[in-house]
Amino acid sequence: MESITSAASRVRAFIRSVLFAGTQAEDLSSSSRRIFIINLFCMVGVTFTFPLGVLALFSGRWGMGIGLLALAALYTANHFFLRRTQNHVLSSNVILYPLYLLMLYLVYSGGVNGTGHVWIYCLPAVSLFLHGLKRGLLELFLFLLLLLFVLYGMETPFDQLGFHPDLKSRVVLSFVLVILLSTVYEYITSLFNHSLQEAHNKVALAATTDPLTGLLNRRGLQNTLADRNWSQPYLLLLDVDHFKRINDQYGHDAGDLFLCQMAENLQQTLPKAAALSRWGGEEFLIACQCESASKAMAFAEALRGRLADLKVLWDEQEIATTISIGMVQMKQAEKFSEALGRADKQLYQAKAAGRNHVCLDWHG
Repeated sequence: MESITSAASRVRAFIRSVLFAGTQAEDLSSSSRRIFIINLFCMVGVTFTFPLGVLALFSGRWGMGIGLLALAALYTANHFFLRRTQNHVLSSNVILYPLYLLMLYLVYSGGVNGTGHVWIYCLPAVSLFLHGLKRGLLELFLFLLLLLFVLYGMETPFDQLGFHPDLKSRVVLSFVLVILLSTVYEYITSLFNHSLQEAHNKVALAATTDPLTGLLNRRGLQNTLADRNWSQPYLLLLDVDHFKRINDQYGHDAGDLFLCQMAENLQQTLPKAAALSRWGGEEFLIACQCESASKAMAFAEALRGRLADLKVLWDEQEIATTISIGMVQMKQAEKFSEALGRADKQLYQAKAAGRNHVCLDWHG
């Protein structure tokens, strides 16, 4: 029993590795969904075309057998290409265009025991999903024209199978119906996926953004630093001096307005490479690269002076205050929390020195 369970687990793991090759299971993007569908179609395609190709060879249908086996080999190679490059655009073409040709051949020849035409109904769903509504519909319209030509414009082995004369028109009409139904389904699905992606983006943004100022929050800044992989950046921990007095004298709405305008001022001042966040309350944290400690100190002093000149109009009164800054340079292989703790100590020293000061840990 355990061996059966273990074998089933290995099979599930193998199928999962095939389907999600080149993407992440939790990824909701359009490209990831297309990669998943291409992998699925490659797996299903090989599962069907390979045994059918072998059967066709054993029954003496050499052309069909070789064609099906070649298609199975092409889908296998396409899967490994997609796994390596994630180029779903080219891979979708490798899936669809040989499939279009195979479907036309199956209709022309009649397939095995006259069943070739039944396979064409898989085309609309696959084409519309992989190439989208506009391109997919155009390709299906062209295929429909070729299908009409094969059925009505040329003599084929299909005509020798003795089917009822109405079968051709029923094949065409039912194929058109499947196109219409697939179009409606793909349109509704695309709307749903778009809404789902927007909701996902909003949740991700809310998780990394401060709702008051629109700056990064703690998680957002740490994610940014992880993505940029800076070597020993400087951390500047800013705190608004006497912020409680602003709230007490003018009200919390005035305090929020001051923080928002301070955040806007900081965004306009900082270089694009710097990362800025609201760290909590009236504290802001800046991470940036500087060539030397002296240049970092000059940058912090310029920032302190600029914010000291900031005046916010509230109820016909000007609100102004100063900031204190504690600054450190992260050590090699130092944890972010440890560097932040050192910056907090420097901020405490700036406050103890009378506020409106910058304190840098020169020795690290």
